[in-house]
Amino acid sequence: GKVLYPGLIRDGYGARFSSGLVSSSGAIDIVIPPSIAMILYGASAEQSVPKLFVAGILPGLLIAAMMAAYVVAMALRMGVKTSGGFNLTHFLRTTWDAGPALFMPVLILASIYLGLSSPTEAGGFACLYAILVGRFVYRTLRWNDVFEAAIRSAMLTAQILAIVATAALFSWILTVNGVPQALVSALQSLRLEPWAFLILVNIILLIVGCFLDPTSAILVLTPLFVPIVKIVGIDPIHFGIVMTVNIAIGMFTPPFGLNIFVARLVLRVPLETIYRGVLPFAAVQILALLIITYWPELSLILTRAL
Repeated sequence: GKVLYPGLIRDGYGARFSSGLVSSSGAIDIVIPPSIAMILYGASAEQSVPKLFVAGILPGLLIAAMMAAYVVAMALRMGVKTSGGFNLTHFLRTTWDAGPALFMPVLILASIYLGLSSPTEAGGFACLYAILVGRFVYRTLRWNDVFEAAIRSAMLTAQILAIVATAALFSWILTVNGVPQALVSALQSLRLEPWAFLILVNIILLIVGCFLDPTSAILVLTPLFVPIVKIVGIDPIHFGIVMTVNIAIGMFTPPFGLNIFVARLVLRVPLETIYRGVLPFAAVQILALLIITYWPELSLILTRAL
């Protein structure tokens, strides 16, 4: 945000549009593999994480394409001037310089899909690769930076594990008290068709995403919804993508979306400006969500090759 926002303002996009773009586009990362949210869903729902990663590729590209189309349309409407024509030589030189960094996601995905490592092991290899590249290729990383990053990572991991432990306890309490069974019975009594059930779930998840971070939302809600999903006849892999996209949208949906307040702190922009800025992007992503929800093949077609 700190890097992109000043450039957007300088090019004439305006504070409202720029803050909305930065706040909303940052949420897509949990849809594009490799995604921690999908790993958590896979563990909670007992589904294949590699399949979830593959299933998220086309929906993620769809969201990115629709966002890009909206940005281009708004740029033309606002009369934003281009910063210069496309220079193939500059593009190739820049791509070559960024090659070692760009290879890291390839390393992660290839090691997982080829069966050489688990997602956790791939993450460890990626960390080691990033340290080596930053220290010996780009020469911008100091050993002190590695130590500080390790401390911050340990603190973040401890927070996540605390959430995981609490969510597991919460799920156990719900299960012992028959809450999932009661919820299943209630929904079964409504005799909802799969499309109607998905509408209800989308509404619930969009609201929940405004209040809970992705980790908490997935760990708490997945054990509740997945049994119902299986009964209704919805593919759990497809539902995992729907759930992830919902939570991603909730992260920047007013009034309590987490990304909104992060953007407020980082960009130093009034909340009202960010609220107004994210609404069009929320509408674009909700439209993409509807396509993803009711076109399951978009999520599942690539998984059939696994």
